[in-house]
Amino acid sequence: MSHNFIKEPPSKRILKQHFLDASKGQIPQDMINCVAHLILVIEDPDEVMATALAFMVAKLRACRADVGILNPKDSTYKPTSIHYNTNTAPVVCDGTSYSNQSQVFQKTWRTHTPIVCDNVHSSPILSDSRKQFESIQSKSILFQRLIWNNQPVGMTCIDFTHEYHIWTSLETEFICLFCNQFLAPLLRISHYWHNPQKSQVLRKPSNAELLAIKLAAKGMSYKQIANELNKSVRTIENQLRSARDSLDAANQAELITKCEIWL
Repeated sequence: MSHNFIKEPPSKRILKQHFLDASKGQIPQDMINCVAHLILVIEDPDEVMATALAFMVAKLRACRADVGILNPKDSTYKPTSIHYNTNTAPVVCDGTSYSNQSQVFQKTWRTHTPIVCDNVHSSPILSDSRKQFESIQSKSILFQRLIWNNQPVGMTCIDFTHEYHIWTSLETEFICLFCNQFLAPLLRISHYWHNPQKSQVLRKPSNAELLAIKLAAKGMSYKQIANELNKSVRTIENQLRSARDSLDAANQAELITKCEIWL
């Protein structure tokens, strides 16, 4: 049975089935391990980004990588998360922003595979943004869009700062596979359901409501839940009704399913 990851919050079990079980034997073990970690920390978008960036930097032995949450129409690309390879001591570029309308960014948005620049100082596609990348000592850089279900999620950039790097087909294939098949969807799911601003769109049940839902998921009746939590039956009824309303759940079974990610 397919799951609409945006219509209703997916449990980690469902994410594992969709992204890992279906990929066994088809992708490298280190990527499997990283994806498993992304699912494990899915409730923390910052940790999802940090984990993915650390994996890509280590795999490519790059100096630095960042990811930004944005879309092609945004005027500015400002990294949301940056990972530095401490073994190479790259220049810290926290707070740096770039024109998202520059040639290289717009081409990246239109291209499924990575856009690579082996030499930042001479690459024609950087003609209108070269100074920005030179200012942070980039020598070779790769850009990869993050799009899932034809919806923009963001972009990731990976670079070398101490020496030039010739990007190989194996490296670009790795980035394309990892970003398109795993990072883009998992980051979108994480950011959608766990962004602090998400409460404006969908209210997560309160801790008290989640306690009642957790007991209901065990098959307990309203009276049993009330006795367990030392509350009145009416209070439990009101809590579960409020949770159903906030999650647009038609019944208690649907409520429990939609709350699996929080239980």
